[in-house]
Amino acid sequence: MPRRLLTGGLLLLAGAALLLWALVPERETWTIEKTPLPIPPGLVSHYPPEGFERWEVEQKKTGRRLTFHVIHYRDTGGRRRQAILPQPGSAAWRAWMELAESLRQRKERDALILTWWDNAQRIDFLTGIPVWTRRPPAEAFTENQRDLWRQLSGGFGDSQGHLKRLAGWLSRTDERLPKAIEEALSGRSIHLLISSDDLSHVNEFERLTGRKLPLDVRIFPSTGNLHGQISAVQAWAQETGGIYLPQAIPGGIAAWRLKRTDPAPLLLQLLPFTYPEPRPMTRLKLVYHSPGGKLNLYQPFRGEGSDHSQ
Repeated sequence: MPRRLLTGGLLLLAGAALLLWALVPERETWTIEKTPLPIPPGLVSHYPPEGFERWEVEQKKTGRRLTFHVIHYRDTGGRRRQAILPQPGSAAWRAWMELAESLRQRKERDALILTWWDNAQRIDFLTGIPVWTRRPPAEAFTENQRDLWRQLSGGFGDSQGHLKRLAGWLSRTDERLPKAIEEALSGRSIHLLISSDDLSHVNEFERLTGRKLPLDVRIFPSTGNLHGQISAVQAWAQETGGIYLPQAIPGGIAAWRLKRTDPAPLLLQLLPFTYPEPRPMTRLKLVYHSPGGKLNLYQPFRGEGSDHSQ
């Protein structure tokens, strides 16, 4: 199995110790056990939650598991919806709750947020602000993966091809691209939300666009020597120029490195890779930045020049 695929689509999304594609190598080798949970105290959302569950995805042959937390709710039209939320009380949970509060305070109810489908589901539930698409198309996944993803996403959709179009935009390198996005969606106040967890969807990006992103990934297991582990990550990154993004996972570090940096696709420009020098973005203004850089909200810059800071 290629090293890239070992990351799996859910490694970072779920914050899990196991790798999804290793966990789910074949169709119907897994089960999902759903356990009702109380609604997390202090949860503030636009739509009232109707249920909260812990989903344990288990590989039958090995007994390995991935854990998800799924919220159920109804939109204003009474349609059932769901969203995968971070583990309550975790750093990721706090980051999302803080972003949601910031968005609610902005009171831009006519805004349109462009972001990957799982982010969009959280934005919809927490804020009610319109998102471009909430459900992935089936073709974003291999046939063997579709049964699981259909359940996790709440069903496939996106008949208008919005996610494929967004993937195409984020995979391009043209610095005029933000203006092209704004022109394509004229008449709306547009925001672009990028999460470091978007890296968990690399395989989806590549299937929808037919283009490979210039990325390598490697899992560095915990050794008990943090400094030695960091040095190993940095040495590995230096093999291709030293531009990398480390992410803590249970049992170690998932490290991503860029194979090339000039030009880098827009998605990789907007993620918090360790560039040796600040990289100002033309035509995009950073309007929200969560602690640690997990969540970053951008808006097309309407003035002259460039801005990559609040």
